[in-house]
Amino acid sequence: MRKKYFLTSSVALIALLGLSIAVTIDAHWLQGMDHFFINHRIPNISVVTTVVGWVAKIATIGPILVLFSLYSLYLLKIKQNRLIIWGFLNLFFVSAVGYVLKHLIQRTRPEQLQYITRNSYSFPSGHSLLVTTLICSFLVIAVFLEKRVSKGLKLGLGLFALLIMGGRIYLGVHYISDVLAGIFLAVGVTLGTAALFYRYLLSFPSDSRRSRTSIFSTWQKILLGSLVLLLTFVSGISVFALKLHHSSQKMADSMYAPIEGTRKTKAPEASEPMSILILGIANDSKRQTDYRANTIMVATLNNETKKTTLTSIPRDSYTEIVGADYEDKINHAHSIGGPEMIMDSVENMLDIPLHHYVSVNMDGLETLVDAVGGVTVDNDFAFSAEGINYPKGKQHLNGWEALQYSRMRYEDPTGDYGRQGRQREVIELLVDKILSPKSLFNYQKILDSIGENGKTDLTFDQMQQILKSYRSALKQIDSEQLQGEGFTGDGYTGEEGISYQRVPQDELDRVKKLLHEQLNL
Repeated sequence: MRKKYFLTSSVALIALLGLSIAVTIDAHWLQGMDHFFINHRIPNISVVTTVVGWVAKIATIGPILVLFSLYSLYLLKIKQNRLIIWGFLNLFFVSAVGYVLKHLIQRTRPEQLQYITRNSYSFPSGHSLLVTTLICSFLVIAVFLEKRVSKGLKLGLGLFALLIMGGRIYLGVHYISDVLAGIFLAVGVTLGTAALFYRYLLSFPSDSRRSRTSIFSTWQKILLGSLVLLLTFVSGISVFALKLHHSSQKMADSMYAPIEGTRKTKAPEASEPMSILILGIANDSKRQTDYRANTIMVATLNNETKKTTLTSIPRDSYTEIVGADYEDKINHAHSIGGPEMIMDSVENMLDIPLHHYVSVNMDGLETLVDAVGGVTVDNDFAFSAEGINYPKGKQHLNGWEALQYSRMRYEDPTGDYGRQGRQREVIELLVDKILSPKSLFNYQKILDSIGENGKTDLTFDQMQQILKSYRSALKQIDSEQLQGEGFTGDGYTGEEGISYQRVPQDELDRVKKLLHEQLNL
């Protein structure tokens, strides 16, 4: 029996690994199987949905523990403490592995209409995992107790499992592969631990049975257990790395928007300083046709100084719009000629090369802040915006709060310059959080929020190269502000009655010098 447990456990875990890889790379055969079961499920019937939803609550960790505790009273009565300990530890271990795998894969739930709304990750199905673990534990304990399980009980357990697992697909909260993953993980771990501790769990470990059933010596079991743990760890890390790479590739592909013109600026070598134009586009769910760049920053990355500098440019700066043959607010360059025109205009204004651009719309900032778990800002003065009160001092903000915090300018005594300072603060906090190890637990949300709301001319390989080659420079971020002076257009210099910012020559020279030093020009 021990050999059968080991063999079945190995097959189940290998199947789980294969399924995990298939989910990670979005295998076509897997997509076809998943969508077939989702698309051919029973239409929503309110009574059935209610019943299935309530029955599913039995397969959650609380009720499962209660059921196993009740069964443990019987085991305690017949003095089978070892089986009780194994059962509880195995249940917690399987649940922990399932939780870790769920957050490593970070698979979203089916996009089709869900009869009962769920927002957590989908792979593996936790309900399927728990109910399979419970049933496998009961059957394994019966073997050790030398008790025969009646056909009626087996049929009842099978129907219960089918109701739980089939119900997950019926409700539209899981794919069939999520359910299979829960089954494979539960069978693999439960039978694996039963085989590993087989001798310990025997009901009557007499000398004759011990000699007959003891297949491995103590050191062999320790070695085997260590190898299993190592294999599990390496497999988990490999699947996670594969999933992260695949998700990053999809994000990069969805963002990629190369400059269509004939710009001559070439990307530098990895050892050379780099400049990236960062744009916050006014366009969002409310203003879907507003493509003005209301946030304009130049990020210069220098590995020699191990420093990154974020330099804000006033959006109302009155300057030449390169390619349009007139002067206007610099943020209009993006709405007129897209990334190419605003890059050319910023290059002309600051006399520096711009190697790449990254633009994010306003919805993107909100979702990105939420994806990293919010940011803690240090507010200089109390104010209110969009019905939200921001007291002076440190405070933790969610995505919507951070968006309004970075957009407010009318209550700021320094106007748009105060807003630009808060924008740099939020961006610095975001970079710090994205580069932290904690972000690995939310990488899918981060990538999705960027991919859906951002554009860049960086390829996936270039993104990887920047994160690899300029990581030391990204650890220290300094802020700079190009300071202008307000004036009102008179019809000759600017449109009559419109407010602009004129940057004095000495201020422009100061920032040019700083950027030239940062770029080794």
